[in-house]
Amino acid sequence: MDQQKAKFICSKCGAETDADVDTERYKKRLCRNCFGKKKDTRVNQLNDLTGAEWARHSKSIESYPDTRTQNQKEHGACFPKALARHQIEIYTQEGDVVLDPFVGVGTTMQAAHELGRKSLGIELNPRFAQMCRDEIAEKGIEGELFEDDAENMLAHIARDSVDFILTSPPYANLLKTINGNFAYKWRELSEINPIKNPAPYSLDGRDIGNMEYGEGIAAISGVMKKCHAVQKAGTYAVWVVKDFRDLKRGVPYIDFHGDIIRCAEEAGYTLWDIRIYDQTNFRPLVCLGYPSRNFYLNIGHSYLLVFKKMR
Repeated sequence: MDQQKAKFICSKCGAETDADVDTERYKKRLCRNCFGKKKDTRVNQLNDLTGAEWARHSKSIESYPDTRTQNQKEHGACFPKALARHQIEIYTQEGDVVLDPFVGVGTTMQAAHELGRKSLGIELNPRFAQMCRDEIAEKGIEGELFEDDAENMLAHIARDSVDFILTSPPYANLLKTINGNFAYKWRELSEINPIKNPAPYSLDGRDIGNMEYGEGIAAISGVMKKCHAVQKAGTYAVWVVKDFRDLKRGVPYIDFHGDIIRCAEEAGYTLWDIRIYDQTNFRPLVCLGYPSRNFYLNIGHSYLLVFKKMR
């Protein structure tokens, strides 16, 4: 049976309206615009987003414009500034302190500056550190860069002083063990462009990019403990990581993001969320394993691992 409608005058704004007689809105004599409509007076404790913006920022799969500066191209493994801005908008408020312990050429520091946050960066590679330093000077970024090993973080940054960490760690000796020219067999048979990996970051023995995988994970674990120490309780950290393969050594899949999660939990963090960073629009598909019995997926995504320091 159809519900019976009745006309009435809104008790709040005086507009003429109607409603089904057995609804709460009819009982309260409110029009559609006034029913349930009130200003949200709750204090946003985390960021500067509105409720609608909060919802739009909460997608578990996200893609970002992959536009890169010349400095980012020279570095070869930077995440887009749009990604950095998105994370900083979510997990900080204006005036908060943002740290990147592997700051590279300074993408995180630039994004933090644009959003009115203070920033700290640590970079071991002198060339990248100088690029970052030049950006800080040119753009008047409110932040401080430490040219040092991230393992020495506590010599530069006070405990319980950082509001948010955003970083992407070096991938141990990935850049030296993986053949970047995945499509080399298909140059004459397709229009696929070969993918070239960037050169190793440095020759420094302290550089995680020069370590064997197990040694690199141990070094990241040490840095993670320092990160936990400098963060305030109740704050977040986002680590951008990508799994990979080491087919030269017969390893079909390396669960890098799983190892990073283990390092974080051992350091005292709680795994809070995982966002998929969809990069498929910027990476051509290549034919891996054909025509053998080895079928490999193109790894066209990274993980944004969200950790929280509970106390």
